[in-house]
Amino acid sequence: MEESEEKFRKIAENSLVGMFIYNEYFVYVNKAFSKMTGYTEEELLQMHPWDLVEENEKETFKRLIKRRLRGEMFTFIHNDSLLVTKDNERLNVKVSAETIRYGDSYAGIGIMIDISDIVKKNQIIKVLIQALSQSDDIVFITDVNGTIEYVNKALLNIYGYTREEVVGGTPRLFSSGEHDKSFYKELWQSVLEGNNYNQVIINKKKNGELIYVDTKITPVKDERGDKISYFTVTARDITSRVLREKKFQELATIDPLTKIPNRYQLNQYFDEFIARTERTGITFSVLMFDIDHFKNINDNYGHYVGDCVLQAFSQLIVDNIRVIDKFGRWGGEEFILLLDGADEHIAMEIGEKLNTLVAEMNFDMFCSVTVSVGVTSYHKGETKEKCIDRADKALYAAKNLGRNRVVYN
Repeated sequence: MEESEEKFRKIAENSLVGMFIYNEYFVYVNKAFSKMTGYTEEELLQMHPWDLVEENEKETFKRLIKRRLRGEMFTFIHNDSLLVTKDNERLNVKVSAETIRYGDSYAGIGIMIDISDIVKKNQIIKVLIQALSQSDDIVFITDVNGTIEYVNKALLNIYGYTREEVVGGTPRLFSSGEHDKSFYKELWQSVLEGNNYNQVIINKKKNGELIYVDTKITPVKDERGDKISYFTVTARDITSRVLREKKFQELATIDPLTKIPNRYQLNQYFDEFIARTERTGITFSVLMFDIDHFKNINDNYGHYVGDCVLQAFSQLIVDNIRVIDKFGRWGGEEFILLLDGADEHIAMEIGEKLNTLVAEMNFDMFCSVTVSVGVTSYHKGETKEKCIDRADKALYAAKNLGRNRVVYN
């Protein structure tokens, strides 16, 4: 018996778990138990077990202990008790106790584990979950295969799905078709390598409406940091901002009357064409148009009719050029067409073709409308201004020669 008690004491003294034996008072406590409570062993051996609990729980603990001391055999397990320490702090502890024979009577033996850190972490998790649930931003969590395991209310409200429709599925549910396969391939390759990902993605709501979301994907690794276990995805609906910016961009770069690029946008296209020519040697040509006698149209028929002529002329040119060419309003009744990869011969051919189309077009309220066209080709190494000036001189040469003609300079 003494040998067994000695083994027990050796095990207990080296244990990180609090161990104790009690009847009316504690009759044994190990170092771990003493450390948790803040009391010395001597102090604890003069204390009742219920002295370590909150005042409102003392009577409950007394009744349980009295039952045990009468010899009732039962197990007591409490997963979250509050221990009152010597410094009057509260520790969350897990307690397990049994009834044993102790000499000629009965006693209780038990263990106690400090779970304060676990409880604190769980409380933090609860707060985070509540915060995520109430967040206006979209939040969802997937496993490493992309299966959605958690979504917050904002996602359901914004996309229009129920929780049952989303959880267990994949983010493909939100795919809009606006991104190609290579876009998603690069996304997955990046996050599977453990990288954080941030990109504006165009998704689709349940009702088919497109939505722009500023998306952040964060890989979450296991405790060892070796493998990715989850992906957390947070996203903000920026649709209103994107559409507003597009509108501002349109106002800044599109002529409001003709709905074609304005002078500012044409200058940008010009710079891009020049940079590419200087880099690759592929040239381009410039056609400058001026509607003949346009002032007479405004004076004789009014500005509304003049506006209609500008719109009809712009649409005619747009309908008869390539997608890679750039056409815009330079100012008033002057327009510029940038012909990608065209030398002077091709440029003149296209200029003659467009000039003829304008002359043959029925503008409803007029017998005919004609244009004068100045043509030039960009010379590698020259400035944009010099090239435009040359096209402008060709245009005025065409007007001086009687209008309704194409002149190269």
